[in-house]
Amino acid sequence: MPRRVAVERDLSAIGDHLAENGLEVERVDMTNLTPSRLQGYGAVVISGQTTNFMGMEDIKTKVPVIEAAGKTADEITAMVKERLQLQD
Repeated sequence: MPRRVAVERDLSAIGDHLAENGLEVERVDMTNLTPSRLQGYGAVVISGQTTNFMGMEDIKTKVPVIEAAGKTADEITAMVKERLQLQD
């Protein structure tokens, strides 16, 4: 599974924390993220401010989408690593 993680641009501190923990982070604009492009990532971290991810209510993806709202950078990193099946 790819170690590459898409992180919503507004979440720069989260992206930095993930990168410091050995993950390849790409900051993305969620409005430009297509279902086919999603397949290049092991996980996607979104702010949670938009409930209609990518403008489509019925999007289906095998890529884990992690909502950052109410979580610390450590919690998000642990969730990403768990979903990517990475060991500390």
